Amino acid sequence: MENSGICFKKGMVGVRYTREDGCRAWLTYALMRADALNELLQEFGSAEAIYDRFMTKGGSFLKARVSEYGLTQLKEQAQRGRMHDMLVQMKRLDIGILGMQDDGYPDNLRNIPSPPALLYYRGNPDCLMGKCVAVVGSRKASPQGTDMTRKICRELSAAGVSIVSGLAMGIDAAAHEGCLDGGSPTAAVLGCGLDVDYPVENLALRERMLDNDGVLLSEYPLGFRANKYVFQVRNRIISGLGKAVLMMESRIQSGSMLTVQHALDQGKEVFAYPGIPGTEWAEGAHQLLREGANYFTSAQDILEDLGWEDDLPRPTTQQVRQLPEMSSDQRAVFALLSGGEMSFDQLAAQTGLAAPTLTIALTMLQMTGLVKALPGKCYCRA
Repeated sequence: MENSGICFKKGMVGVRYTREDGCRAWLTYALMRADALNELLQEFGSAEAIYDRFMTKGGSFLKARVSEYGLTQLKEQAQRGRMHDMLVQMKRLDIGILGMQDDGYPDNLRNIPSPPALLYYRGNPDCLMGKCVAVVGSRKASPQGTDMTRKICRELSAAGVSIVSGLAMGIDAAAHEGCLDGGSPTAAVLGCGLDVDYPVENLALRERMLDNDGVLLSEYPLGFRANKYVFQVRNRIISGLGKAVLMMESRIQSGSMLTVQHALDQGKEVFAYPGIPGTEWAEGAHQLLREGANYFTSAQDILEDLGWEDDLPRPTTQQVRQLPEMSSDQRAVFALLSGGEMSFDQLAAQTGLAAPTLTIALTMLQMTGLVKALPGKCYCRA
C-alpha cells in the first residue's frame, strides 16, 4: 500500500493520513484482543511492519494470535481497492486513528488493564486531556433519574469537567445532554465502527456533540456492527477515561455494574446516586453504597471528593445569606431537595414522613422562601 496522501481536518488543523495510519486501520480488522494486539505491535514496532510482513510472507505468522475469521478479514482488507475505499470513508467522516505512543492518545487509558492498542476517533480528542468523569446507568431510566443526570452533569460541566458515557438511550444520553448544556465538551465510546449509525435515536445528539468540540471513540473498524458481546469490552474504556465513575441508576445485573467492576479493577473512584429506595432503578446503586461506594446527591459532592472544589462557582455577596432555623422534618426535606426537583410522593418515600406532616414541613419551607412548589405536586429549592 502506498502513502495515501489523503487529508482531513482535526479541529482547524489539516492532518494527512500516513502509511502507518492506513496499516493501523487495516490491522483493526483482525479483531484481536487488546493485550494481544499491543504485544504484536511491540514485537514488530509498527503496524506498517506487520502489514509488510503479511503482504510478503502471508498470514501464517499470525495464526497463533488471530482467528480464521480475522485472517480472512485482513486478507480482504489488504486489497489495494479496499484499503483505498477505507481511507476515503475515514476522510469523509473526519476519522483519525491513534496508537498508544501518540501524543493525542488519552493519558487516562495508558495504564489501565488491556488498554486499547488502537483507537479510532471522530471529533476533538483534546477534551479527554482535562478533568473527566464517566457516567453510567440504565437505558430504561426513570424520569427522575434522567432529570438528575442532566442536572448533575450540567453542573459538573459548568465547573470544567467533561463527561464520558456510551451514547445509549436513557442515562447515557441525559449525561451527554447535561454536559453540553453546561458548556464543556463530552465524549462517547461506541461499541461499533464510527461510520455505523447506532443508536439511530441519538444521531442528532451525536452531531451536537461533534459540533461542540466533543469526540466519538471506538476500537472497532469501520463497518463493524454493535452486538451484546462487545459492550462488556467497550465499557473498560468508558471507565478508564474518567477519574471516577458515577452510577446513576441500574439493576444489579446490568452492563452498568460491569463498568463499575472495570473501574474498581482500574483503581478508579466509584460514586453512587441513591435514587428512590425500593425501586428497580436504585438496586445497583444501593448495592454499591453498601459495599463502600461514595454517596452523592449533587455535583458539589463529587467535585469536593475529587479535590476539584476550586472549580466550584463562587457565590456573589447577594447569594450568601443565613438560612432560617428549621425543624428536623424541614431539614430532612430541604436536604433531599439539594439533589433537584422531587415529587411529594418521592419526598414522602425518602423521608418516611406521613402526608400531613410532610405537607406542614413543605408549607413552612415555602413560607420562609427556601422551597417553591412546581406543577404536578413537585418541589425544588427556591
